[in-house]
Amino acid sequence: MTTLSALLTLESLDGRRFVSGVHQANRRGSCYGGQLLGQALQAAVSTVRGKRPLAMQVSFEAAARLDAPIVYEVDPVRDGRTSATRHVTARQGDVTVLLATVSLGSAADGWQHASASDAAPHTPDLLPSLEELSRSMGAAVAAHGRGRLSTYPQLEVRPVDAERHLLLRSGPPESRFWIRAVGEPPLSSDMNAAAVAYLSDYLLANAALIPHAQELPDEHLFVASMTHSMWFHAESDPTRWLYAKTQSPWAGEGRAFCWGHFFSDGGALIASVAQEMMIRRRRA
Repeated sequence: MTTLSALLTLESLDGRRFVSGVHQANRRGSCYGGQLLGQALQAAVSTVRGKRPLAMQVSFEAAARLDAPIVYEVDPVRDGRTSATRHVTARQGDVTVLLATVSLGSAADGWQHASASDAAPHTPDLLPSLEELSRSMGAAVAAHGRGRLSTYPQLEVRPVDAERHLLLRSGPPESRFWIRAVGEPPLSSDMNAAAVAYLSDYLLANAALIPHAQELPDEHLFVASMTHSMWFHAESDPTRWLYAKTQSPWAGEGRAFCWGHFFSDGGALIASVAQEMMIRRRRA
């Protein structure tokens, strides 16, 4: 298995350009968007000292192929005493696959408050694994839900509501699950943020699909991330369980908007995410 660290590590070309030749395929046969998010963040962080990632805004411009390296070029937009901004362009040959703006900063004194996680979310140790769900419920799952019976080998997922997670039962446009990176030693703080970005692109679409579980065609859907924004509130260790709570306030015209929060296993809010995605039937 290729480790998550290997998927996110970049080779420096000249201090402002970085390259990756290791690509992870998604279900559509192109490079998984979460890997691009993590690598773009790594490229930006590599050009700044003494500051950690605070936010990133990303536009996915084209599907990244699996047969060619991706070059990340970093433009140092601003370097201030307590903050910095980087613009990252990811290209595969002449094709731009991703544009990102990354904000970085250092800690400062200020007032504090944070949303709390659910009062008592089911702990992951009490929830069935995807392998257990595959054995017990796999025969009932339609084509568009089968992909949720497994995940990338670098991740472990435990859904809070298995039937809704597998799109067997409709419900409100929200999804809750536990997620963590596996097969990894403790990561550096910079790699931790990239790993959280990596997993933030996973399963967001479920919140938009759950209300329509009984209407979905018995076929794989075409789902693609379009824009992705993320805010890093606190440092975290993604090799420990993170609790994700996502919602979809709107869907229509072949698109959906989803947002969510990630909490540490101790209940602290560590990151927030918002994404617009394309969801439609596959074209013949």
